[in-house]
Order: sequence, then structure tokens, then C-alpha cells
Amino acid sequence: MRPILLLLLLSLSLMPAAPARADTPAEASEKLRVFLDGIPDLGPGYAVVVVDRDRHLLDYVRGQRDAGTGAPLTLDTPIYIASQTKSYLGLLAHILDRRGVLRLDSTLADHWPELELPDGVDPSAWTLADLLNHRVPISADAITVLESYLQSPDPAGYPQLLATLATARPAGFDYDNLGYNVYAAILFQKTGKSWQQWLDEELFRPLGLAHTSTRTSAFDDAVLAASHTWLGDAEGWERIGSKPDGVMHSAGGMVTSPNDLARWLQLHLGGEAPDGFDAGLLAAAHRKGADVDPKARNAYELPCDGYAFGWNQCNFEGHRLFIHGGSYTGARTMMAFAPDLGVGIGVFSNSDNMTGWLTSRTIVQFLQYLVDHPDAESWAKTRQGMYPQRVADYLKFRREQLATIRAEPQWQGWRWTPKAGELAAYAGRYRGERLPVMAELATGSQGLQLTIGALQRRLAPASRDLFGASWLRLDPPQPLRFLRDQAGRITGFEFDGERYLRTTD
Repeated sequence: MRPILLLLLLSLSLMPAAPARADTPAEASEKLRVFLDGIPDLGPGYAVVVVDRDRHLLDYVRGQRDAGTGAPLTLDTPIYIASQTKSYLGLLAHILDRRGVLRLDSTLADHWPELELPDGVDPSAWTLADLLNHRVPISADAITVLESYLQSPDPAGYPQLLATLATARPAGFDYDNLGYNVYAAILFQKTGKSWQQWLDEELFRPLGLAHTSTRTSAFDDAVLAASHTWLGDAEGWERIGSKPDGVMHSAGGMVTSPNDLARWLQLHLGGEAPDGFDAGLLAAAHRKGADVDPKARNAYELPCDGYAFGWNQCNFEGHRLFIHGGSYTGARTMMAFAPDLGVGIGVFSNSDNMTGWLTSRTIVQFLQYLVDHPDAESWAKTRQGMYPQRVADYLKFRREQLATIRAEPQWQGWRWTPKAGELAAYAGRYRGERLPVMAELATGSQGLQLTIGALQRRLAPASRDLFGASWLRLDPPQPLRFLRDQAGRITGFEFDGERYLRTTD
């Protein structure tokens, strides 16, 4: 062999092998389809859409939108997406800022000059942009519970609610619903239109999102995806139903369909957009508004270093990822897009049976396929095997948790068995001492039942004046304790950290 040829062959043999070609988005989507098909009992319903800026690369849907009726889940089924609402409100806020309707650099004090915040927190130091990026250093769990589970308060009453219920917290990013709820209250007071009206006019209609709404009442209940929780093979799915309008709030108050979410993701990837939705507007909504500790734990199990108006900014194998999930009783959803990879993905589940874990793993699995991660196939097999075990473990945990809490000494063995007349003495109307709500207690075929706005609880008697409040089959009981005056008359009750006083109104 000639020396020159020998040297050439030797040099070629010593060269590093060419890196494996990453899958195209279409190839990665097909692999994801196979991965999902390999997970048994993925119910009641599960849907995944994958898009680039112009096309649907995967439309995956299986199962039922309602386990009670057997109605199928479809790509046009509206599903509750909880906290993913924040990204829609975040983009709306930039539209209104650009028009001068509601400036993001205006402060709380600009809108509510008399607002008093706790422990020296200065309303003039914090802007509406800070609200939408979870930077204002206050918290108020009572307000977020009110909005999420009871009823929407009057926007005009928000300054008083904050003055009464808010507490100061350490400075910096802290994810919460409160900032979005406050922004929505200011928006209503400033413009006379609700956040729901603004979203419908500025986003849903222009984008053609026909199966998207901030009100579940916009659709026939038979069309909506019901929420569910798992009781085990013997009992199956417990149907929860749809979230009522009264607790569809600005930080978590939307239903959308897989097809509509695909359109939403394509917009953020630079796809077809109505007039006014230009690259500058989207860039502003994607700009980091708060720094986040990349070592902090999160639902995505990824290093995330920022938050931008309804999007967590994370890193996946060197690629920038915008991602946000939605979580509520009986439903789990998640969406993400990667600008440099040119793809977006949305995942929907109408149960809370470990699907929070699975929605995030579905997104990561797709991305691993897309970048040709060396462990993609082994992780796929591991996750397919892990999910059924996680479901079984979670059900076991819930049953054990229920048994443990029911065995606590405070319940005194659940030995009290009041007669109907004794239960009737507790019935009546009660006014929230701090919260602007009314509670009603009524007796019926299932005993005493509590209603506070959208919240309903059955009360199981434990000992005199003490009841365990729960609704779903595996809900641990919460203590509800009645109060009496010196004459022994019932004057109110305490529940979930709040006090309610009896009234004749």
C-alpha cells in the first residue's frame, strides 16, 4: 500500500465518529406515539399535540372525556388547564400595555393610592409587571383559596382584602396566584371590563379559538371533559365534573381543546398571527421578568432560571424551553415550546392519578427523542414501567393517609351519632368573619352538608360540635368545629383557618 494512502486511511480511522443525527420533529413525534401506546390504562382520557410553526406533527388522543357516560375525548374537547391561564393573561397584559390601556410599569400605588400593605411593603415600589412575574413580596393564602375554591370577590374590595389578609414574605420570586388575581382586579377597575371579556376580545376571537373559554358555562356540560380521580380497580373512576364559573379565576380559569392549544403554541413559535401579534409583542411577553434559582425543585425536573409572564424558562440539554403546567383536583395539563428547536407540545389529562408526573415526562421524553439523547429509549422503557407502579403507590398512599388522619385523637373515635334533630340545630346561614362570603349548612339524606360558594363538603359527625368535612371518597377529613356562647347557643364555626358567624340575614 502506498504510504500516502496508508496515512490517509489511518487518519480517517482516528477521526472521531460523526455525531448521531438528531431526529426530525416528525420522527420524534412518531416515537412519542409509540411510547404513549406502550403505557396501559392511561385513562380516563389523554391527549398530546406536537406542532411546529405551520403543521401538526402529532395529534394523539385516547380514552374518554367522561368516564360516567363513556363519551370519547377528542381534539376539540374543552379541558380545564388551570394555571396555564397565566400565559394567556401575560400576553394580554402586553397587548394592553402597548395600547396604553394598562401600563405594565405602573405601580400598585398608581391604581390604589390608599392601599396599605403589611410590614412596610411599599405599593409604589412594585409594578404590574412584578405582579405577573411573582415578585411582589406579599402572600395571602386566604385570597387564593377564596378565588380558587369559593367564589370570585368584588374587584373593588381587593385593597381591603390585601390590607386585611396579606402578609409580607421574603423578597424575590415566589410562584403564587395572587399577583394575577390582583392584576385582574386592577384591570376591571381601570377599564370596566373583566379579564374574561378582554381575553375573549383580544385573544380567543382573533386567534379563532372556538373551543376555548374562561367560563365552563360556554359549553354544554356533555361536551366538556369531566375531571376524575382514581379509586382502584374495584371502584374505578370517581367523576368530579367541571369547575364552575364562579371559581374560574385569572390565575387558573380557562378550558381549551388540544387543537386550540396547538394554535396557541404555533403563535409563540412565530406561526401565522392576526394583525398586531408581531414578533416584538411576543418577544416582550417572552422576556424574563424574574430570576429563579435553577437548583430549586420544580414540577418539570429541569433547571429553570427565569419566569416570563406565565412561562417558566428552563434549560433542556442546552435548549431554551418555555413551559407551564396546570394542576387542579381531577385534571393535569402541561405545555411547552422550544424556539430554537422550532417545536411546541401540549399534554392533557382529565385525571389527577399521577398524571402530573406523566405530563412532564411526556414532554421530556419527546425532547429526548428530538435531540437524539443517548438514553431516550432506555428512559422510555423505564417510564412505561414506572407509571403503573406510581399509580398503585399513589392510591396506596391516599388510602393510608385517609386511615391515618381518621385515626387521629381529635376525632375521639367518631363515636358521636347525633339524631336528626340535633343535626338540624346546626343548619343555617353563616357569614365569613374575614372573607366576603356566605356559608350555608343544610340537612339532607346524607346528613349535614356545607356550601360556601362553589365549595361543597359533607360533614361526618365525630364528637359534639366537631365534624369531619370532605367531599371525594379519598379526601382526608378537615375539622369543622362549631362555636357556642355561654348560654350554649351555636354562634358560628371554624373551618380551614377561617371563622364563620351565624346570621339571620
